[in-house]
Amino acid sequence: MNKFKEIFSGLTIAYGQYQPGDRGENGTKQKGKAFIVRKPVTDELWTNHLAGEGAALGIIPITENNDCRWGCIDIDQYDLDHLSLIKSIRDFKLPVIVCRSKSGGAHVFLFTKENIPASLMQSKLKQMSIILGYEGSEIFPKQTEILVERGDTGNFLNLPYHGGMRGLRYAMDESGNALSLEDFYTYHEQKAQTSDQVQKIIVTKEVVKKNEAFKDGPPCFN
Repeated sequence: MNKFKEIFSGLTIAYGQYQPGDRGENGTKQKGKAFIVRKPVTDELWTNHLAGEGAALGIIPITENNDCRWGCIDIDQYDLDHLSLIKSIRDFKLPVIVCRSKSGGAHVFLFTKENIPASLMQSKLKQMSIILGYEGSEIFPKQTEILVERGDTGNFLNLPYHGGMRGLRYAMDESGNALSLEDFYTYHEQKAQTSDQVQKIIVTKEVVKKNEAFKDGPPCFN
């Protein structure tokens, strides 16, 4: 639990939860409700999350100091081809990890070995979302600055591994294989970046052109 808590550390004075919707009279699932709980993030919450007990834990990545240790591109697409996404990430040599989301989409995480400015994390992830073809996806942290004394909390993201592998919100390696929690820890060590490394990540349209098979051809060919 401590390793997981360290990797996904964020705001400590509040957390998020998602309450699934009930079934309607016609059997259709009603939309759930996401809400912020303005209480400290306790060890019990982390333990229960991994055990799959109760609601999944949502962590707000931006801290009281307006920095963060992780960020995420939330690709909310039900029929997402995870293997194709992972191949694009591999082709562009992006130091990110793909996790299945609860909707069947993907959470593309950038992890760091130290806290970096939320503005830097957000900027790099926005650039990555464009190059991967998912411009417009939600980016976490959503805020680059919060004022906790004013009551700001920021937005939370539901974490992977709710209930371990049972919840199907697991990370995948570069071949698309599901990673156990222990394997995820090892993979995280390989991918986590220093502040200097993050700043040196260059993601531009020029990079896309270099990787296109037909630079002057129509988009469908590429």
